Amino acid sequence: MSTSADAPHGFRGGLHEVFRRRARELPSRTAVEFGGERLTYRELDQFSDRLAGRLTSQGVRVGDVVGLCFPRGVDMVAALLGVLKAGAAYLPIDPDHPAARVHYIVDHSRVDVVVAAPELAGLFDRPDLTLVAYERGAFTGDAPPGWAPAEVSADAPAYVIYTSGTTGEPHGVVVEHGNVDRLFRETEQWFDFSATDVWTLFHSNAFDFSVWELWGALLYGGKAVIVPGATARTPERFHQLVADAGVTVLSQTPTAFRAFAAVDARRRSDLALRHIVLGGEPIDKDVAVAWLARRGESRPRLVNMYGLTETTVHVTYRPLTLDVLGASEHSPIGVPIPDLTIRLLDGAGQPTPRGEIGEIHVGGAGVATGYLNDADLTASRFLGRDAGDGSQERIYRTGDLGVTYDGVEYFFAGRADDQIKLHGYRIDPREIEAVADAQPGLSGSVALRVSPSSGDARLVLFCLHERGAAPAERDAAREAVLARIRESLPPYMCPAECVLLEEHPRNHNGKVDRDSLRELYLAQEPSARPDARPDAGPDARPDPNGGYPEKVRAVWEQVLKRPVGSPDADFFEDGGTSLDLIRIMTETKRQLSVDVDPAAFADGLSFDLYVEHVGKQLASGSRTAAERGPSPAPDDRES
Repeated sequence: MSTSADAPHGFRGGLHEVFRRRARELPSRTAVEFGGERLTYRELDQFSDRLAGRLTSQGVRVGDVVGLCFPRGVDMVAALLGVLKAGAAYLPIDPDHPAARVHYIVDHSRVDVVVAAPELAGLFDRPDLTLVAYERGAFTGDAPPGWAPAEVSADAPAYVIYTSGTTGEPHGVVVEHGNVDRLFRETEQWFDFSATDVWTLFHSNAFDFSVWELWGALLYGGKAVIVPGATARTPERFHQLVADAGVTVLSQTPTAFRAFAAVDARRRSDLALRHIVLGGEPIDKDVAVAWLARRGESRPRLVNMYGLTETTVHVTYRPLTLDVLGASEHSPIGVPIPDLTIRLLDGAGQPTPRGEIGEIHVGGAGVATGYLNDADLTASRFLGRDAGDGSQERIYRTGDLGVTYDGVEYFFAGRADDQIKLHGYRIDPREIEAVADAQPGLSGSVALRVSPSSGDARLVLFCLHERGAAPAERDAAREAVLARIRESLPPYMCPAECVLLEEHPRNHNGKVDRDSLRELYLAQEPSARPDARPDAGPDARPDPNGGYPEKVRAVWEQVLKRPVGSPDADFFEDGGTSLDLIRIMTETKRQLSVDVDPAAFADGLSFDLYVEHVGKQLASGSRTAAERGPSPAPDDRES
């Protein structure tokens, strides 16, 4: 049910206003679901009205910024809508982020009202904040008499999302209602959004992909299926959810899609998918080629969309085909959304000739307002130029590099600065390096993105440590700095490993040679490292008299290409990925003849929990693989 007819050439109203119209048209249709919980459009409208009325009575006004901190669930969506209906912009704060990060965002944003789940109230127990603890039963009855949702203009702020940037500190991007409205209005021609669509809300609402996922459903009367965190981290379970829920629009980073595609190749299930939208990092061409060869190019359509938080999620559109994937060594990102422009400029600000790489500058209606409470940074990144009709067009200087060969289609060619794009997040390595250098005994920290020949790309930290230190001292220093980073930064910014050096390799200019650091890491298999376990070889086999924990350790170290750290550390927070888990389970099955059930880790995964599960499977005789013989190694194209 496309809504282009609402206002075919202009602003259709605030996001909450468009949602409200959908609620009147489709009151009994399910709007959001999470596990066994479901809210219809009518229910979601009513619950959010009650919160909005409370916020209005407490002084929240149009243009304010209100913090929002919730675990995944339907209350998160009701609260988000309530903030918008009060006229404010929502600032999502991820409860999984360390307290130091949460406090920084609260302080920098200068919010004075935070809406949070009751169990998270302790994060905001401070005298300068008004905390509104919200769950659906918190406020009863209708909104106050005479109350109505705030009417907002296209340039009213809708949300503020904090993202790493070029300053060494996170900063908040202010995005307007009109920015989001035109994102969907301008892409309707490609996606044919419909009330029959089912979207996964896979990503944290503190990551801008969630804007596309949530509003793609709610603005059109569709359904948003909120993916539980444990399911999002377990590819087998997530693939099953996509099949069972009849998901039609799926958004994934290429890293997450790689794991999804690996499961799909094994299951070959019937899926209702119409579109799979990739974004956040360069595509993995081998995975895309294998998917298209197996599933075809039309249903689902595999689409690559380049974009940034500062440009309202997406900038370009490119359906992937086998021909397109072979057209350039770079990642194909396609054509700009119709109301956006791309200019490729050199270091002097001049257009680059076709076929030459330049920095991507994005202009048009999707460019955000700027950075919250940071006028200097806004002025340096958000530029302006004459649009040709006497008005000024906002331009965002992305720091990304691109190239075009025909002036129409664009390709992504990396970063112009030291920023890292990993798993869909944009990471400033200086944030990590500053925390690491504060650790006593360490200095000269360098955080790099490293891509092994097999396995996902990962963050690796290289630090200088005193010469001649004993192995035990080095181990302690390594564990201490990783623990400090986990306490200070979000999980996606935590390195998978720390490598201690006595000195950095240098290039001919005397600067740290980052390529040599990467080569140093890739050249050191676990068995070759001083701190590797001598018995962790890949050919280990189960001992009939026991010893399986050591065999499991060998599997983990073989797959992760590093020693097991703290045995009770969260697997994903410690740098493990969904694809790593698939490989660990496959190798466990091959070496120990044990089928590992990923559902066993719904409440968390650590090395100790994994060993405990394998032990139970061995004790119960659950060794189905033994009857079939060793499993084949995964197809590298799919994994």
